[in-house]
Amino acid sequence: MFNRLFVTVSLGLVIMANTNTPGAATEDLLRHVGFGGVCADCDLSGKDLSDVAMQGASFPRANFTGTNLTKARISGANFGKAVFKRADLTEALLEGSNFARCDMTGAKLDGIEAQGINLSYAVLNGVQGADAELIGSNLSHSSMVGAKMQDAVFDNSNLSYADLSRADLKDSSLQNTRLFKAVLDGAKLVDADFEGANLKQSEFGRADVRGANFEEAMLVGADLSHVKGLRQEQLDGACGDAETALPENLTLPICDEAEWVNAQTRNGLSVFNYSFSFDMSDEDRAALDKATREAVRESGYAMQKARIALAEALTDGNYPKVIIERDGQTYSWPNFDDVRSEEQRALARAQRALDGLELNNRRAQRALDVAVRSLAKAQAALRSSHEEQELAGRE
Repeated sequence: MFNRLFVTVSLGLVIMANTNTPGAATEDLLRHVGFGGVCADCDLSGKDLSDVAMQGASFPRANFTGTNLTKARISGANFGKAVFKRADLTEALLEGSNFARCDMTGAKLDGIEAQGINLSYAVLNGVQGADAELIGSNLSHSSMVGAKMQDAVFDNSNLSYADLSRADLKDSSLQNTRLFKAVLDGAKLVDADFEGANLKQSEFGRADVRGANFEEAMLVGADLSHVKGLRQEQLDGACGDAETALPENLTLPICDEAEWVNAQTRNGLSVFNYSFSFDMSDEDRAALDKATREAVRESGYAMQKARIALAEALTDGNYPKVIIERDGQTYSWPNFDDVRSEEQRALARAQRALDGLELNNRRAQRALDVAVRSLAKAQAALRSSHEEQELAGRE
């Protein structure tokens, strides 16, 4: 048994407008929208949600295709597996939120300010993100093919295994960023800043690295053999090993012999940890803890409650019944749609709250996945039990 913090199942919508303006247009009203609670699989595509405030909300698998989210303020929210294709998040403020496995193909991210967000396995192909800031964030395994993110900031973020093929990162800052086994083939890295970055086993392909800064960058096992514009002075402050592939006539200091590498190791600076969090009052924390315990208890006893409800329905003569007349005979049995409603809703609430979350801790993620699968099995068992009882009522 384990506890997982999540918000109660509800969706709050608050609209504020200038009441002194009769007949204000709907699109104007929606400029001051606040969302909270849980709304899995919601369809909010094409909506005008500019200036929206979302705090502690959960929208797993929601559809925001083409939605206007300019200057949105989002913190502590869950958008696991949501779709933001061609959405406009220009100058949005994103803090401590989960966007794992989101599809943001073609989205506008110009000028966003993001700290501690999770975009692991997200699809960001073709996004426009000039001057975007994604600081201390997790973009591991993300796909950013053809992304246009000039002057962007990725400092202290994790882009391990990310695919940045043909991405335009001109003048971008990737200081102390982890790019282990990242793919940079064809990327525009002109004047990019990789100071202190971990580029071990990264594939640069035919990237353009003119003027890029590799000061104290680790290039162990990296392949730069076909890059464009690389000069010796760019490599003098970096380090690699015998497996590092370089253009002809260029050399690289060995990491084992570099004093700055040893200093980082002694100070523990070579270890990268990434997480996201948000502030919460003691009152809110107590409420979330209570909601978590109630949901776990509900799902744990759901099957027992279902059996009791079924037994009561079979003996309660006043309970709603389904009646069919056939061959001159009248057949009746309880309306199991009514019997199961409370129990099914309890299971559905717990499943929606947990499903779509993406955790950095593998052990916790496995436990969460098992819980979601168990809830799905419980729902299936309830449906099967209801169907058997319905068949029994017909015989």
